[in-house]
Amino acid sequence: MEIKGEYFFVISLSFIFLSTCTDVKQGVSTVDLRKDSLAAAHRGEETDISTLDTIIAIFSDEVLKDTEEEQPTERFTAAYLDSTANALYLYRIDSSRENPYGFEENELVSYPDSVYRKRFASISSAITMDYNRHVENFIDLYGIRKKELTERMFGKSMLYYPYIEQVLMEKGLPHELKYLTMVESALEANARSHMAAVGLWQIRYRTGKWLGMEINDFVDERRDPYASTKAAIDYLDRLHTTYGNWQLALAAYNSGPGNVNKAIVRAGGSHDFWRVRRYLPVETRSYVPAFLAIVYLSRYRDEHNIRPVQPDLPFKAVDTVRIYQEIYFAELADELEMEEEDLVFLNPSLIRGVVPATKEGTSLVIPLDRIASFEEKRADLLNSPREEVVASTAQVMTKVEETIPENDDMKLIEHRVRRGQTIGGISDRYDVSIDKIRDWNGMRNNIIRVGQTLKIYVPASRYGR
Repeated sequence: MEIKGEYFFVISLSFIFLSTCTDVKQGVSTVDLRKDSLAAAHRGEETDISTLDTIIAIFSDEVLKDTEEEQPTERFTAAYLDSTANALYLYRIDSSRENPYGFEENELVSYPDSVYRKRFASISSAITMDYNRHVENFIDLYGIRKKELTERMFGKSMLYYPYIEQVLMEKGLPHELKYLTMVESALEANARSHMAAVGLWQIRYRTGKWLGMEINDFVDERRDPYASTKAAIDYLDRLHTTYGNWQLALAAYNSGPGNVNKAIVRAGGSHDFWRVRRYLPVETRSYVPAFLAIVYLSRYRDEHNIRPVQPDLPFKAVDTVRIYQEIYFAELADELEMEEEDLVFLNPSLIRGVVPATKEGTSLVIPLDRIASFEEKRADLLNSPREEVVASTAQVMTKVEETIPENDDMKLIEHRVRRGQTIGGISDRYDVSIDKIRDWNGMRNNIIRVGQTLKIYVPASRYGR
């Protein structure tokens, strides 16, 4: 057994809340879920708009009014955020836990600008944490209108963030970059945008190949939380080196360096994201504000009464084994006495439900408590059943040999089958029997296809005709 230490992680059932704040009572306002009239009023008006990377929101016309921009601001929908949030294996941990500030579970919480500004100023990060009305819109989206989705995302983050944080630390990059996965995919490993961006980090095919990722008919490393994390963070590091500014680097990650470069030129060479913003694609204008809002909410979850909903997994830890031969998930799950959908969940990059046979081998993630069972059955799983399956299912036929007339007086004509022709018509044309045509060409039946070459033998006396 070959085990990759970097792929090993333990799934803890405790969730650590990142921070508390003493200013929670400064101007706090709460709204009962049953009175969420804003979301209800606009639910019927939502319009699906394609975006580059699943950064989508609902805004009322009043919230969207943008006096600084000459062009009208687009109205987005949060429907896609709902569709990308994987509801599999979810339950609320410690739902009876009392909020330290006394909020009831169904209460929604917001604050005045003065509180937001104070909190943003207190956040220490290598990424500039600006606060403005654009960021406030997304605090409202994630903290109120889509609070349940946000709770599921924060709960699900415990599956991926320990590894992402490790890679970021090794690269010396801000740990807050892990929250891009919430903005990009709502932490859904199989998320796919209308632009064919895939995975937690929403990487396009061309970008993935440029970053050296394996993408073929059986494997798509963009869906692999580990491989995609390394590739995405490497790309982000390159973008930051290019722009020297994390906000512009994030914009370039979303829409591509070409769009950011053009926007910088149109903004007179400015490298201030908020000056460049109006010249960026619509979805990218919202991308950075959404990210800043998520970072803020991660620091002030209790203050916004956000209660993470963690995955209810049938396993507490996983490890990897390396497999060099082909094996199907269904067969493996049956032998290991586990659900096939658990293997699919743990191995989203294996897109055909099969581990392909490769010279280098393929890493397969399985529950830690199934490792011993797998090793015991490895030989049977990867070797012996193949011969039995082939022997019991193969349909064997004897090859029909082509015959050649023994009469030296016969000449060969090679007839190319054209559209509309039948073997009977060809038989009549050359005045030979259908059976002879079949024998000469090793055919089991009378089926011929366009473009096929048939061998026809005719007497020399008729050959010229």
